[in-house]
Amino acid sequence: MGKSGKTVRPVVLLGGGHAHVEVVRRLGQLGLGAQITLVSPSRYAPYSGMLPGHIAGEYSFADFHIDLAQLCARYCVTFLETSATGIAPERREVSLESDEVLTYGLLSIDIGSIPSLPEGISAGISVKPIASFTDRLAGLDALAAEGGSIHLAVVGQGVAGVEIAFALRRRLVGRDIRLTLLGRAAGPVPERSGRSRRLVEQALQKEGIVHRPAFDVVALQDNELTARDGQRLSVDEVVWTTSSGAPAWLRQTGLALDAGGFIRVDEMLRSVSHPDILAAGDVASLMDPRPKAGVFAVRQGPVLAENIHRCLMGKPLKTYRPQRFWLVLISLADERAIADKWGLAISGSWVARWKRRTDSRFMQRYR
Repeated sequence: MGKSGKTVRPVVLLGGGHAHVEVVRRLGQLGLGAQITLVSPSRYAPYSGMLPGHIAGEYSFADFHIDLAQLCARYCVTFLETSATGIAPERREVSLESDEVLTYGLLSIDIGSIPSLPEGISAGISVKPIASFTDRLAGLDALAAEGGSIHLAVVGQGVAGVEIAFALRRRLVGRDIRLTLLGRAAGPVPERSGRSRRLVEQALQKEGIVHRPAFDVVALQDNELTARDGQRLSVDEVVWTTSSGAPAWLRQTGLALDAGGFIRVDEMLRSVSHPDILAAGDVASLMDPRPKAGVFAVRQGPVLAENIHRCLMGKPLKTYRPQRFWLVLISLADERAIADKWGLAISGSWVARWKRRTDSRFMQRYR
């Protein structure tokens, strides 16, 4: 029994995502750390907003990673460096890769997403999971170091693909590298404003990055990309920034999932089928859907922490209301960035400085 007379319910947090680091911080400050266990396959959790800066050489590994073991130790939270392999909701158990089984009173899931590549394709370098991307980036550096002309394709024209293309241009400056950005949409950042699209197209042209819109990749074989309409492109390496997929093992849990295999949650971020399970970040499927982007996981963190606390106290939960309009900051290759919101966009070096300050403030909370 706790001091309040309530039975202590063990809280298990699966994944060290953007929402869960805030849960550890907030509940730790409330003195609840001793009943919390955080499970993550890696001790170091990357902040996705700073990945392009890391690729471009602006940030070191330590600059954009949160040390989960250190964060948990500060708040008396148990940290286990392993992966979950299954959940048995009827027994309130989580199976781990380490062969351990954890029993929970309350479970929260923030394990992110996995790459969703065209069927039958496994070659190339996927940006997700970001936690291990820095290892794959080393392979790209080795390829560039071999010398000679290299053709590198970035597949995916969303914000992530555009930022990665510009970051790679900065990283590989001075080398004989041809960069091509391609994807199925008719233009870059199709989900953002028309002005953002024009600014991105101008920047691509300025940086000498070839843009191939309406190239819907269906195959990669013998270093050749093939599009659905028959277009072909010879490449030396491919970086995938395409859409997110759900971890396959979730389909064996009995949790209510959406068509993509993501965990369906209500307005309180609680599983629609199991009220003692919550989910946030990419792995959660909201009733009012939003893109799989870090900006939403960051905003969900405080609400998730509050609702875990309220569950423990037996109080009604708080509603999470995702932003209808959200600010997107798009890093370019020339120390500039684009700010896009409400269908408006503006570009400049001051936007890049603003983004750096915002990112640094986020990281400072967990140091």
